[in-house]
Amino acid sequence: MIKHLNSLLVALLILVAACSSNEKETPNGLKYKIIKAGNGDQPKKDQIVVFDYVLKDSKDSVWSNTYEDGMSAATMIGDSSRLASEDGMTQMFRELRKGDSVTTTMTVVNFFKNFVKAPIPPQVDSTRSITYTISVSEITSLDEYNKMRESQFVKREAKVLKRDTESISSYLKENSLTSQQDTSGLQYIIHSNGGGVKPTVDNCVEVKYTGRFLKSGEIFDKADRIAFPLNGVIAGWKLGIPLLGKGDSATLFIPSKLAYGPQGYPGAIPPDAVLIFNVTLLDVKKEFDQQTRTCK
Repeated sequence: MIKHLNSLLVALLILVAACSSNEKETPNGLKYKIIKAGNGDQPKKDQIVVFDYVLKDSKDSVWSNTYEDGMSAATMIGDSSRLASEDGMTQMFRELRKGDSVTTTMTVVNFFKNFVKAPIPPQVDSTRSITYTISVSEITSLDEYNKMRESQFVKREAKVLKRDTESISSYLKENSLTSQQDTSGLQYIIHSNGGGVKPTVDNCVEVKYTGRFLKSGEIFDKADRIAFPLNGVIAGWKLGIPLLGKGDSATLFIPSKLAYGPQGYPGAIPPDAVLIFNVTLLDVKKEFDQQTRTCK
């Protein structure tokens, strides 16, 4: 009986030791768990750790997913003299190997304070926690990483543009609309064509507009009259506004690569958002006056 009990205790101790070996902690206190162990050496100074991740909150709402986005994330390892001043995530990447999969959970308050280093947006529930699940796919040099990322970006851009074009086409079909399309992927419907002067990208324009998301139809921005230099706005506007003469109106269907791309616009435009703008060109002039925010 005693022998059996001793064997059981030993087995339990081995199990506890195995579990605890999966729990890690960085020098400044970030705790993370190894889901799957990789192999090879830890990264050295100036090497790039390439990884994919899913970031979701405690209500299972996914904030970011590089697997779906099609672009891996990466971080460069700095000199060891910086270790003491680094945040927990940066310290953690120093400890990872190619093939490692890890997870770490923290409060939303901690996430924005220590990692985003920005105030919590009003729409975010600060009582929740968030979990990063990270998989390291490569540890490489900066030159090799740049080649890898360029190839990945080209493939991703083609995939996203195809998806965006199909989404716009479906929207047009569902709403019995017919558009024109240029070689960039911009689609547009001209509502009026009065023959007024048309701007170039070097002009200042004044417009009335409403911006909506193609996916939800939600209005994210609008203005009854706003002036700006045309060479300082998104590519979709640089291409679309010059199609209009003064007084003309149109609807622009802008794929994400001609809008805010994979980065989006924090707090307003999500990544890879296809946008619809109803635009009226009110005026065309030569220059933009920074002080008055008007065209002159």
